[in-house]
Amino acid sequence: MPGRPLSVDDGVATRQNQRDHILDVALRLMSQRGAKGTSMRRLAAACDLQVAAIYHYFESKDALLAAVVAERHYGTRMAESFPIDPAAPPEDRLTTLFLHVWNGALEEQAIWRLVLGEGMQGEPAVMSVGRDLLDLIEPATTGWIRQFLPEVADPEAVAHLMVGQLLVGFVRAVFSDDDPTTIGADCVVPLLGVVFS
Repeated sequence: MPGRPLSVDDGVATRQNQRDHILDVALRLMSQRGAKGTSMRRLAAACDLQVAAIYHYFESKDALLAAVVAERHYGTRMAESFPIDPAAPPEDRLTTLFLHVWNGALEEQAIWRLVLGEGMQGEPAVMSVGRDLLDLIEPATTGWIRQFLPEVADPEAVAHLMVGQLLVGFVRAVFSDDDPTTIGADCVVPLLGVVFS
């Protein structure tokens, strides 16, 4: 029955899982319609909840929007290591690093669409979250470059270029019909040319 609050007796998980469910549905709706096009009433209907249940977890749509992005735990995820063969040529190591980040970002495409779309419109709730996300990406990328490419003289500059190429790739992925794998492979080529020329 739509609008009826869920309970543990229904076989549905706890309130924390309900909150996570709200965030997942909000991300899906907001990435498709934007924050302005996603009302709390529409979100409640999509979650099969009453609007009051949404407000129980999030005091406002701005708080919901901020939580949708912030609770993806990017800081923790960017601190996770991944294997790159230290004996591989530097070009191969940089390519592997770029494609690892690219593929991870593709998995979070809905977040990127939301942050970029709302950021372009100056949505206040997403501006600080977007800045925080950028503040995580470049230092993490710089750290990975230091770790996996110790021969690179200026890791900060290479990280800056790499993040730029990732953003170029996202724009291309939004506006073209090209395969995302092809886009990632294409975007790493200029980076390799600049770093190893």
